[in-house]
Amino acid sequence: MAEEVTQAQEPTEVEGAEPHGEAIDWEAKYREAKAQSRKWEERSKANKEKADKWDAYEQEGMSEAERVAKRAEEAEAELARLKADAQRRADAAEVSKASHVPESLLLYCTDRDAMEAFAREYAEAVQDVPAAPPAPSSRVIRGGEAQVSTARQFAEMAERFFNH
Repeated sequence: MAEEVTQAQEPTEVEGAEPHGEAIDWEAKYREAKAQSRKWEERSKANKEKADKWDAYEQEGMSEAERVAKRAEEAEAELARLKADAQRRADAAEVSKASHVPESLLLYCTDRDAMEAFAREYAEAVQDVPAAPPAPSSRVIRGGEAQVSTARQFAEMAERFFNH
């Protein structure tokens, strides 16, 4: 059998931890992070400008027919997306009406089968939850006089406690 030799590892510093009791200058770290953020923001803007120039260059190289075909493809894709979204909303409305599950919950499902499965599971889960007992009304009359509200009872108890 081969023996494994383990070496003691020196503790590594955790970023953000105070090494040997020294205080961390959080304000300096914030300024450094903000500077990094600004640097990457500038790079992103420069890349966006380059991407826009490249798109314009591509557009120049295309014939009018190619540009029209590309726009038509984009429009068809958008139309298909809108139709699918409208169908999903219609399915959610139908399943909601049939199952009494809120439509807003069904919109998280991807298709009608998933909506129906969710509605069945939801209905089973809701059946198992007992109804809350009705809250007693403070306006109930007992023996000819109105019952004192909970807020008033608390106020009277606090008054007795703190004034004695």
